[in-house]
Amino acid sequence: MRTIRTLIILVCFASVGLLVLSCGDDDGGQPTLVVLTHSSFDIDRELVARFEQEHHVTVDIRKGGDANEVVNRALLNAGNPEGDVLYGIDNLTLPRTVGKGLFEEYTSALRDRIPSDVRAGLGDSREVTPIDYGYVALNFDRAKGTAPSRLEDLTNAAWRGKLVVEDPTTSSPGLQFLATTVAQFGETGSYTWKDYWRDLRANDVLVVDGWDAAYNTYFSRNGGDRPVVVSYTTSPAAEVFFSEGKLSEPPTSNVIPAGTKLFRQVEAAGVLRGTKQPELAGQFIDFLLSDDVQAHIPETMFVYPVMPGLATPDWWQWAKVDVQPAALSVDGPTIERWVREWTDIMRR
Repeated sequence: MRTIRTLIILVCFASVGLLVLSCGDDDGGQPTLVVLTHSSFDIDRELVARFEQEHHVTVDIRKGGDANEVVNRALLNAGNPEGDVLYGIDNLTLPRTVGKGLFEEYTSALRDRIPSDVRAGLGDSREVTPIDYGYVALNFDRAKGTAPSRLEDLTNAAWRGKLVVEDPTTSSPGLQFLATTVAQFGETGSYTWKDYWRDLRANDVLVVDGWDAAYNTYFSRNGGDRPVVVSYTTSPAAEVFFSEGKLSEPPTSNVIPAGTKLFRQVEAAGVLRGTKQPELAGQFIDFLLSDDVQAHIPETMFVYPVMPGLATPDWWQWAKVDVQPAALSVDGPTIERWVREWTDIMRR
């Protein structure tokens, strides 16, 4: 039986990585797309089979490590790629690839259907194509009373020892939450994001390596003693889905205080420079943007499809949030500085 723990496979951006499609000939002379992807990647196999039949290709999906690890490997092989398409790069890992010759430009015929603000999350780059997006937010165990009304509340004595977060040096949701605090509190002024983290540290925030430990071990919903956790805005909906009909509404809620802007992670695919199958690689990106694949993203990846106007299941109502994306100008050195400064604060 599927449980909420399965969510780590489906949505946890702590393991966000990539998809690489390596084209060669199988024993029958049919080209093969070897898919190397992060552990949270999931896709309907019937849809993949349809793509294989339509394009006379074999798709071999192989799941790999976290985003940083696999992007590093792709960069080491830039220009001489192990595959043809990279899937799973996002707006916090893309800046590290700029000027490295990792991708060929590709413009999908479906690209204009993607909202311009979603494309802008990746700088409207023509080297990568947005496929899905998600928000990290605080989740609250509703059985524990009243949720905090402001991010600042978590620095007060009433919330001492009640928050668990992921380490941004090892976790994608941890890094996204760090970016949200930068957007919320800023880098200059009388109270900055660094002051906020100093106050969280003084208030006994618990930092763990990744989402699975935070949500499934230390979050009070799952037997821990921390009623507030950094997770996803889709997590309450996932609780209903994985209850298999036992729940009509989620036992958890999103904490999105008025005026708070959340960092939006946009996940993308790109054609690797040096591929011998650029046309087929582009067709696979188009496939990922097709209505059939996009409509399955909520129940396979537990994130939001980039294509608007698609029908969604009833339980997805709990994932619908009124969120203002945080406007952040990020590049590789800036992200590295945030992480370095966070580490200095939290590990002294």
